[in-house]
Amino acid sequence: MDKIDNISKYMLDQHQNKIQFHNLPESIKPANIDEAYKAQFVFQNNSQRGVLGGYKIALASKIQQELCGIDHPIAGGIFANEIIASPATFKLSDYYGLGLEFEIAVTLSKELNSEMGIFDKDNIRKYIKRLSPAFELIIDRDADYSNIDPLTIIADNAWCSGIVLGTEIPNWQDVDLNTLQSKLYWNNETPQNAMIRDANPLQSLSWVANLLISQGKIIPADSVIITGSVIKTRAPLVGDKIIYDVSGLSKVEINIT
Repeated sequence: MDKIDNISKYMLDQHQNKIQFHNLPESIKPANIDEAYKAQFVFQNNSQRGVLGGYKIALASKIQQELCGIDHPIAGGIFANEIIASPATFKLSDYYGLGLEFEIAVTLSKELNSEMGIFDKDNIRKYIKRLSPAFELIIDRDADYSNIDPLTIIADNAWCSGIVLGTEIPNWQDVDLNTLQSKLYWNNETPQNAMIRDANPLQSLSWVANLLISQGKIIPADSVIITGSVIKTRAPLVGDKIIYDVSGLSKVEINIT
């Protein structure tokens, strides 16, 4: 068994036995980003969670990157059978270290491949089928955020445990994403406001696409790509009802039991 396989097996064993997240041992720690992503792809293939239905971006903000000692985002895969339509209900005890993030999800209209050149926030718009609000289910396994190795997070599939996909934003092509507001409703608390532009969704989308294509991937049509949270990750509790609303145009809802 080579190093990449050893990393993948180590991470899968940690999940199966619900062991608190900690950085990979030095003996098998990826030497660089390339090794970390190779380990992630083996993790995905050996996870028995099915095929991928999309991708995510993580550590999109400078604050998150500085916390983890890195100067760029990272990506992970979303398994197709873990893309759930809103409203959705989840049992908290089924997860170890569950957190929610609040994002814009993009569904692609066409396959993206290396023959299309380099993507940016403008030219990638033509390949978008729909935009929707989404929750990402983060599994951090009670990680110590003061000591997190980004290469280990990459190997751990960037902590993605699925998404809840909300209703489509109507006529999204005519919506100015720079002025679009969102609102988080958490039980009866005062709603929390956030601007969609804070996650730079189209820039994040193009970054993920360019990264995956540079790794030899083809991104299929109808893939769902989530583009980063506009509000700080929060851990839900039993009984929570959470709604993430985008300017009254569309929303996504989750209930925790």
